[in-house]
Amino acid sequence: MVKLKLFFNQAGEVDITGLNHTSTVQDFFEAVDEFLTENPLPCDACKEHCCKGRFKINMDSISAKKISKGKLERIIPKLFVDVGENKLEIFMVAGHKKCRHLDGLGRCLIYKERTASCRTYICIPQSACYRILDAAIVAEMHHAMRAEYLNAVIKDPATPPAAIEPAKALCQEIINTSIAYGCSNYSEILIKDCVRSDFAHSNVSPAEVCLFNDLICREDL
Repeated sequence: MVKLKLFFNQAGEVDITGLNHTSTVQDFFEAVDEFLTENPLPCDACKEHCCKGRFKINMDSISAKKISKGKLERIIPKLFVDVGENKLEIFMVAGHKKCRHLDGLGRCLIYKERTASCRTYICIPQSACYRILDAAIVAEMHHAMRAEYLNAVIKDPATPPAAIEPAKALCQEIINTSIAYGCSNYSEILIKDCVRSDFAHSNVSPAEVCLFNDLICREDL
């Protein structure tokens, strides 16, 4: 089977080859890591300070489980950010803070367990296929994290009784539509299952799903 691999296409964009119907999220992450090892980003000379800046990074359920060593209740209170309009958002960085997982030199302390949004982010031009995978995977992983957060809310003795049933209903709705919920590692999740436009949480359009399916079918041939 052809290995999933990243490369620079003729337009100078980061592109993907080797995608097929059995490609997993872990395959994608490994391809990104290999590409960045062979093509290191000029972070020292960059003024953007991606990891050191103040912005929102989506947390995902698998990363959260690894960081907390399976005890999500330890870290979930530190991840929730109220964005208004009754929306549940779980972030590693709250937008007005710097990431708590950096050392004094700005180096990542949880690099091997970092979130999907950190793993897929690259600050160089990307092909349409790469952007689709990035958006779909990060959205799916964050979606599953919302259910984990709601589970913690339901179990928390401090949660008002009137909030329990609505939280249970929303949690079940998320679980019913989540591919990643309950998974313990990224290799359990197929990329093709993430790239779907019929999920309310997805950041992928129907046109992008069609483009992805065309690409993956050509690769399978």
